[in-house]
Amino acid sequence: MKSIAERIANGVESYFGTAGVLHILASKVIVDAFELFAPLWAAVIVAAAFGLLKEFVYDRWLGKGTFDRKDFLADAIGIALGLI
Repeated sequence: MKSIAERIANGVESYFGTAGVLHILASKVIVDAFELFAPLWAAVIVAAAFGLLKEFVYDRWLGKGTFDRKDFLADAIGIALGLI
């Protein structure tokens, strides 16, 4: 029988895909890292900016990735986890 954590992890990956899970993790790590030497609000802004720039510049404008609106939600979840 799967644990609750395994069920949640499988659900998140099935909805967002591996890239979305990476967005969640990256956003959380960015918030946690920047919070060490900057105010929390600044860490949130930096994490949000990284997510937006990655999608709009790297994926859409440069065409080096796949633009996906779900990644914005994944970034928001990662930022929220970084606030905990």
